[in-house]
Amino acid sequence: MPRRTLAIRYTSFRECPNCEGRGDDGAAWRPMPCRRCEGRGRLVTGVEIEDSLEGVLPRSRYDFNARGEVFLLDFDEDEDFEVVGPEDQSSR
Repeated sequence: MPRRTLAIRYTSFRECPNCEGRGDDGAAWRPMPCRRCEGRGRLVTGVEIEDSLEGVLPRSRYDFNARGEVFLLDFDEDEDFEVVGPEDQSSR
């Protein structure tokens, strides 16, 4: 039997309100990455997960945060599967 895979796609974003999309704290003398968006300038507002066995999962089967971390709900902890994330993590 082929190994089960879950493909994660980020479908929508918004400008980070903390840094106003700059990706830093705004201090020219010590530019630090924004703590909320981790320097990306954008926050994730939409995620789609496609399961190789079940197709696109309904929103009730997972949760996610603004950084793009996905949390699976109602999955067996012992189940073996591979997670395929977005190809270019820096584009989030």
